[in-house]
Amino acid sequence: MCILPHEEAVNSIVWRAVLCWLTKYEAVAVWLEGIALILIFAWDRRDANRDHKETVAQLKVAQDQIKLSQNAERAWVMTELGTYYADGRARIAENDMNDAAGRRETTGLTVKLTCRNEGRSPAWIDSVKGYAEIMNNVRELAPVTGHAMQSYGWMGPLAPGKAIERSLDFSCERHARPEQYISIYVVVEYRDIFENKRTTCLGYSTDMDGNFHRQEGLPERNRNT
Repeated sequence: MCILPHEEAVNSIVWRAVLCWLTKYEAVAVWLEGIALILIFAWDRRDANRDHKETVAQLKVAQDQIKLSQNAERAWVMTELGTYYADGRARIAENDMNDAAGRRETTGLTVKLTCRNEGRSPAWIDSVKGYAEIMNNVRELAPVTGHAMQSYGWMGPLAPGKAIERSLDFSCERHARPEQYISIYVVVEYRDIFENKRTTCLGYSTDMDGNFHRQEGLPERNRNT
């Protein structure tokens, strides 16, 4: 009959065998430990990268929601040009003046700028500026970028659903011929309640009889931001 060794003796034998194996194959054990550490590091990086992507995606969703909310609540200042006369025509005047440079010919007109807030919150109009030029047709108009403009000051706050008017005087060098037109370009700069700077631009043409036509075919002269 075979008698089994005591349990502690068995554990001692097993541990001696394991220690013997580790001593004999120490290089292999170190190599396996290194692989395990690399796998653990890679797994941690994978989790961190996944968490980072999820965080970025959540932030983008939040930013998009904020923008949508701001656009829904923001001010929208819409503009148009007109006159103070019942017939709706501008009064164009030819002027001659003498100064140190000699005799000068100019063509002038006065128009009415109307700004209307079509948004859901107030706007603060900080600046109105523009210029006018004599032209034969709209195809010959130069780009507005870099063009010298006259400042007409500020117009102050504008509540939702309200409108405000401003008289603008323009002057062009030389006299215009009967078949020519005067092109007018105006830029209105304002702020909304979120302190975002906004711009509304408008372009008009008027013939020598004072009839107004918005330059609808020139989107770069009629835009809102």
